[in-house]
Amino acid sequence: MKPVKIIAPAEAEFQEAMSWYRDRDARVAERFAAEAKRTLELIQEFPRIGGRVPEIDDPHVRRMPIHTFPYHIVFVELEKHIEVVAFAHNRRRPGYFVKRLRRA
Repeated sequence: MKPVKIIAPAEAEFQEAMSWYRDRDARVAERFAAEAKRTLELIQEFPRIGGRVPEIDDPHVRRMPIHTFPYHIVFVELEKHIEVVAFAHNRRRPGYFVKRLRRA
């Protein structure tokens, strides 16, 4: 199994979403964190899980929804690890994370 590494901008997005949910309901924030963790575990175990990212031709770049939340995790399978490049909201700024992708 390849390790999962979350780049700093993606970690900031996760923390921002956690803060938003926590401000409304701490229990929902904890559910979001648990579902995100479960999704990351699935990605680590099955790196080809999820769907291709629209308008990106690289089959190593994929996205996986976070169950019951309007977010998906965008990741790329690299040679030695899996890199999470975004915790992206389903309805905001599609494709903004493209500049974060590495292909090595």
